[in-house]
Amino acid sequence: MEELRKTVSDVSELFTSKMEQFQQRLDNVSGTPSSQGNNLLATEFEAFKSSILFCLQNLQVQVEMLYKLQDDLEMRSRRKFLLLHGVMESKDESPSSIAKMLSVLLKCPDVSADSISRCHRLGIKRAAKTRPVLIKFRQHQLKEQVWSSKTHLKGTGITLSEFLTKSRHNLFMAARRQFGVSSCWTRDGNIFAIRSDGERHRISDKKDVDGAVASVPASASAQLPQPSQQSKDKGRKKVPTKDQ
Repeated sequence: MEELRKTVSDVSELFTSKMEQFQQRLDNVSGTPSSQGNNLLATEFEAFKSSILFCLQNLQVQVEMLYKLQDDLEMRSRRKFLLLHGVMESKDESPSSIAKMLSVLLKCPDVSADSISRCHRLGIKRAAKTRPVLIKFRQHQLKEQVWSSKTHLKGTGITLSEFLTKSRHNLFMAARRQFGVSSCWTRDGNIFAIRSDGERHRISDKKDVDGAVASVPASASAQLPQPSQQSKDKGRKKVPTKDQ
């Protein structure tokens, strides 16, 4: 889908460039003796250009709609997943050991090896970097319970995050850079941030970040109010969730 978006964008730029070149050539010969014929050609060219641009714009809109739909479906398929960061790798680690560690640290006795359907390291093993652990819970309700208990990990060096799609991960990183780490969070794949007005906003695309950048001076953005964990959790609870 990402390649399709790029192809449509490239075709649009190519058509625009070629039509601009043709327009310049047409303007250069407009003063010749056959200007009447050139005027007719110019009229037909404008009609053709308008038609092509209209089709390209509609195509881009449809591709964006398909891209967002595909991203929504992909994110929904990840609703039972969480990423566990900061756990040192060992040769004898297993889903049982990971489940036991989570159960103890998060004070969630319901977490066990039987409650997890998938548990493995994500990515290529490197000596200088600890890979995150990808965990898929059998029940979405238990995943939500674990996610809500992540504050117990404070000070342990271990963190939990949602398994976001690539586009949402990039958007989340952009929001954190703009609004601050403590002012941004995710819930069921949705991104939220406390912006300069002190209100919670859902960040759906790059425009929500760029718009805030344009309206808030750089010096002011560094002074954005930082919500307490209590207020942030309170705000999160307002977001409805659907249990499977």
